[in-house]
Amino acid sequence: MPAEGQASKRRRFPPWADCLLWLLVGWLAIFATSILFIALMRALPPSRALESCLSFLPNLLGISVVLSLGVAASPFPGMQVLSVRRPPWRVFPAVALSTLGLTLLSAELDTYLGELFPPPAWVLEIFKRVLEYHTALEFLGVFSFLVLIAPLTEELLFRGLFLHRLAEEYSSRVAVAGSAVCFGIFHLLPWQAVGAALVGIYLGWLVVRTRSVFVPMFAHAVFNLVPVVASGLASRSAILRQLAAEEAAAGSHLPALWLLVSTLVLIGGVLWIRRMTPASAGAANP
Repeated sequence: MPAEGQASKRRRFPPWADCLLWLLVGWLAIFATSILFIALMRALPPSRALESCLSFLPNLLGISVVLSLGVAASPFPGMQVLSVRRPPWRVFPAVALSTLGLTLLSAELDTYLGELFPPPAWVLEIFKRVLEYHTALEFLGVFSFLVLIAPLTEELLFRGLFLHRLAEEYSSRVAVAGSAVCFGIFHLLPWQAVGAALVGIYLGWLVVRTRSVFVPMFAHAVFNLVPVVASGLASRSAILRQLAAEEAAAGSHLPALWLLVSTLVLIGGVLWIRRMTPASAGAANP
């Protein structure tokens, strides 16, 4: 909690109002920069490779606006608000393990959601375009966006700013769940929102447990790296096509053995992380 002398700096809005306002500002900023980006691309048509390398700009600029506003309004130091602390490096192997298990289970969930609520062709085209690459430069663009920029900006926003704001007045569990719901809503498309919210619970638990936003950043990067790699190798197997989101609505499911192993890997990784982090860290305000 802030010192008594800092009370005048407190926000006028409750945590949920702040979070909803930040979501609205983020959407508007990304929408505005996307329109500008599209206009520039039409006026000065770039190569497909250059377009891939620049496609992250709307998200980067939009999220940067929200982060700047949120940190400036907080009575806490910016590094504390964003949970920018040295991570416990020893947990990274366990985080990688549990994230890989979660990635496979999430792909299966997306397949079921695609069967229950088949996405329209334009949504499938968006997913394909985000992951598609044919040259080294196009791969660099996709990799930069999904594996570097998205984990960096989205974790600072949701596991930093949002989670910290909610944790000022609620328990860690409520803060984690609330930031995860906001993470899902932020993705807008229902075929992404459900999976994003569930993954957000895991990512929020990581930052509460380790007190460092760099840990969920790493997990987010691993989670996004799997479909990026699978997209380039999708022609080799149905499982890779599913991980690359090419068969989310085509009825292709992971074998039962894969699901069992993925579940065990996820549970094992989570227990490993718990063992390596102090019990008191999980109760601390991030």
